[in-house]
Amino acid sequence: MKSTTHVWRIFLLIFIVGIAGFGAQRLLRPEGFGETGHYRVDSLFEIMDRDPVHRGKEICRECHEEILDVHEKDIHYDVKCEDCHGPGDLHVRFNLGEDDEGISEEDAVMPKEYTLEGCLFCHRKLAARPGTFPQVDPAEHYRFLHVNDPKTRCIECHSPHEPLFLLTKVSSARIHPVIHECSGCHENAPEADHREIPGHPLIFQCSDCHPAVVKDFNKQHHATLRCTACHLFHGENESAGRILKNGNRGFCLLCHEQKPFKDGDGPPLIVPMEHLLEEADITEEDELAKNPMVCLECHLDDIHDSDLLASLGESSDE
Repeated sequence: MKSTTHVWRIFLLIFIVGIAGFGAQRLLRPEGFGETGHYRVDSLFEIMDRDPVHRGKEICRECHEEILDVHEKDIHYDVKCEDCHGPGDLHVRFNLGEDDEGISEEDAVMPKEYTLEGCLFCHRKLAARPGTFPQVDPAEHYRFLHVNDPKTRCIECHSPHEPLFLLTKVSSARIHPVIHECSGCHENAPEADHREIPGHPLIFQCSDCHPAVVKDFNKQHHATLRCTACHLFHGENESAGRILKNGNRGFCLLCHEQKPFKDGDGPPLIVPMEHLLEEADITEEDELAKNPMVCLECHLDDIHDSDLLASLGESSDE
């Protein structure tokens, strides 16, 4: 019979290592571990005793009230200041004199430099994100706007605090059923209408509720755009959100303001004050500031038939 000593030696070694490991685990286990779960119970109180590094956006109002008022009005209203600028504890303590001992002016500076990835962290187009969330493919977005420099910064057009130049608060916009787009499920746009496909989920299209407006719009200068390119949709839950009918000149200028990085082959471009002085009865810049809807006063009929909107009770001043 062949010897099995070497086999038993291996099993004995495994047994000894197991016993040693079990004993070490018992000796090294922290006090309180496992009493309320697979963690050390005292760690909860230690975490609670740590000083917070995030202070919340309301404390920012003490020094930056004007900026926060603009921020609260626009589409980034639910984005916290510290989401972009980082933890504000040292900054607040130093500038408000809250136990600032040992905090240098350099330590108290909050980062505010622009980075492309800072914007795309939230707004890069990803299949995993819902279609109602604002997202872009940078290359596709720049082609649409005829931007000739791929290194152009987002903030050349969009202010982080007021990205859409909304006239009124998002919360005051009308509640609207959720807007579904084919691209939310399909990689390529289907050729058939969804209503022709048996068993297809029911979805709403703009023409279902606004047939006359959509029919008229298809004859206008902006007919190549989707309705939601201007009437942005801000989803609040799975079935509803708010439709933003923004008539502010700042929103129009996102596409139509002449910039050095635009090649001029896209939408018509203007230098705002030069255009107004030439075409409108406006002679001073402060007059422009008093009328944020100055673009629609002349160009509403290039977008929608104003008489049609009036007859339907549609408003263009949100």
